[in-house]
Amino acid sequence: MIGQTLSHYLIERRLGAGGMGEVFLARDLALGRPAAVKVLAQPLSSALRSRLVREAEACARLQHPAIATFYEAGEADGAVFLALEYVAGETLRDRLRRGPVPRGEALAIGACLLEALNHAHAAGVLHRDIKPENVMVSDGGAAKLLDFGIARLTDVEKSAGDAPTEAALTEAGAVVGTIGYMSPEQLRSQPLDERSDLFSVAAVLCETLSGEPAFPGDTAAERIAAILYDDAKPLQTGAVPPEIAAVLARGLARDPERRYRTASAFLADLRAAASGEFVAPLPETLAVLDFENLSKNPDDAWLGSGIAESLAADLSRLSGLAVVPRDRVLAVRSKLGDAAPGSEALELGRLLPCRWVLSGAYQHVGPRVRVTSRLTEVGTGEVVATEKVDGALDDIFALQDRIAEAAAGRLRPGGAALPARAAPRIDAYERHARGRRFFLHLEKGSLDQARQFYEEAIGADPDHAASLAGLASVHAMRFTFRTDMRELETAATYARRAIAADPDLAEPRIWLGYALLRQGRIDEAVEQERRAMEIDPAAPFAPYFGGCALGLNGRYAEALPFFQRTLEVEPRHGWACLGLGWAHLELGSAAEARWCLEKAVELERVGSPHPTAGVAGYLGELLRRQGDLDGARARCLEGLEAVEKSDNMYRDSFRGVSLCALGRTALAQGDTAAARTAFTQAAAHLRGRPHALGGGFLLVQALAGLTRAGAGAGAFDDAMKLHRDREGQNFSFMWVCTDGAALLELSRAAAALGRTDEARDLLARARAAGSREEE
Repeated sequence: MIGQTLSHYLIERRLGAGGMGEVFLARDLALGRPAAVKVLAQPLSSALRSRLVREAEACARLQHPAIATFYEAGEADGAVFLALEYVAGETLRDRLRRGPVPRGEALAIGACLLEALNHAHAAGVLHRDIKPENVMVSDGGAAKLLDFGIARLTDVEKSAGDAPTEAALTEAGAVVGTIGYMSPEQLRSQPLDERSDLFSVAAVLCETLSGEPAFPGDTAAERIAAILYDDAKPLQTGAVPPEIAAVLARGLARDPERRYRTASAFLADLRAAASGEFVAPLPETLAVLDFENLSKNPDDAWLGSGIAESLAADLSRLSGLAVVPRDRVLAVRSKLGDAAPGSEALELGRLLPCRWVLSGAYQHVGPRVRVTSRLTEVGTGEVVATEKVDGALDDIFALQDRIAEAAAGRLRPGGAALPARAAPRIDAYERHARGRRFFLHLEKGSLDQARQFYEEAIGADPDHAASLAGLASVHAMRFTFRTDMRELETAATYARRAIAADPDLAEPRIWLGYALLRQGRIDEAVEQERRAMEIDPAAPFAPYFGGCALGLNGRYAEALPFFQRTLEVEPRHGWACLGLGWAHLELGSAAEARWCLEKAVELERVGSPHPTAGVAGYLGELLRRQGDLDGARARCLEGLEAVEKSDNMYRDSFRGVSLCALGRTALAQGDTAAARTAFTQAAAHLRGRPHALGGGFLLVQALAGLTRAGAGAGAFDDAMKLHRDREGQNFSFMWVCTDGAALLELSRAAAALGRTDEARDLLARARAAGSREEE
């Protein structure tokens, strides 16, 4: 398979083989990254197909730095494959061939595995095949858990009183796993829970420390008997302190009731036994939760989100610490339901995942406020720092500073103090916090309500950078509704004021870049987005707007890495999938384009933090270009159905895209009546919505399509005049809404009228404007 392309993966070299097939190093041509692609052995049995689906279902739930990231499962050219993150390094089995691993390194490997299981178990996934072959160790000592291929999914019910249930994914009586590492209950084909995986980790860790299997034997039968009936081989206490040996012995208890119940409990005891001498060498990440309103007064709700945002901003300035983006925290929190306040922080931390969670509560009575905070280490479940502060509400910034300093002192012992920041006025702080809640749709509201609060904030404090950035975002988003260029100028003005007030904020640069791209100042826009990416590498909209600035102006090759970076930061960014797909299409990479647009459709169906509405219409246009007319028609209709169910801000534009693509598809099928209907509906829709983003380009395409469908020269003349004068409609760029696309449709319409010279001239202009679609 070397040198072949499987879907959008270019196979480069063979990495190895396992029970399910061969594994190859591949290049993901769509996303520009390496991948490990597992290809199932042929001939493919139904059992292996089911096994692959199970692996995909299990892996798709997991996103953790100590777990090889699952990308996708698919089938191409008769081969069924699974694509995962490529992890450089060596397996723990290969490392053990050189002898026992030094204690500090071995315990760090064990910590990585337990951190990984902490996340996987919280997501409802058991591994069931933890062994040295499935652990990859990097040069820096970090370990990643591989191959959830025989994982059992647990459907843990959240409602009180419901016992956890399991979906049986193996035939009755089947034993799945690797002898020597399976728990006694797994060998007996009994129901499994998290404690079975913890048994396997303990067995692997014993072998890592000693260089010898925890349950030795010359045959499989001897090793099975050792697990079922004998205690693990004692560790040499000269190399391993008895406290650590005792922890591992508990992990290897034959009776599950005597084992650790959770990975966090196991890790906590292991670290205590080692006198805290090791940590898992994983990224330093912190999530800050909204503080709980103990007074239950809804008028005080702004304070909880305000404290969280301020603390996140302050702590993000600690060197080497990454703060989880707020929208990601909110998205995961929304899935927890009514979790108990005491358990919410830990559960959120496991699911996000992150190393620490900062949470707390506040009480506001009269002019006084009390704030308490808890810094929780997710891996062990230990509350590692607490702080309680009291004072006047007017002194909230000093109270927040004390909380931030206490957390920073624990996160970076002996490190430099947090940089001092000027405190805003309390009324500006409150107005901003209220406006932010409306902007983020945390409660009923609109952009106008957010704008009102932000304006009140800067009325109180004209240099309040966060509120100035908020107004920049509001006016930038108002442009998408109104397509009024004055909104862009207002957004840019507020953004520049915010940057002057605080040059280290990423948000105003993001929105300044957006305003500049809509004003056609492309290089300036890209520069602002690059600077925002430097300030906040986790901000998805900075690379996304950078990609838009380049791609919508025909610089598709330059746009690719920006969209790819967006999806690296936020894999569920539907808009980035659309932008990346269209860039690939314009560059002639049809397979990669199709994969990206299918991914965008999938994200729209299942839900995305940055949702589209009717993106299937774009996939329909791609399929039309590829000659799959039946598929194109179905996708266009799917896009129209999705649009009708949505109130997305780009709803009108997406409806026009879907109708125009449907009309072109019908023409290609020879169904002139359907084409005329689609184009007529598109024209009527767009004329009634003159502020639809890119609607002018789409109306030109609809009128040109009507010409081809037999409407005559009048429709063509109207299209030419609209394209020339650009009056009464919005001619902002969007995907498919470009000069190149409009001129190409005009060329086709002229040819349908027999105006050969005019058609040739229009085609030349279309090519000069960036159209790459084949005739």
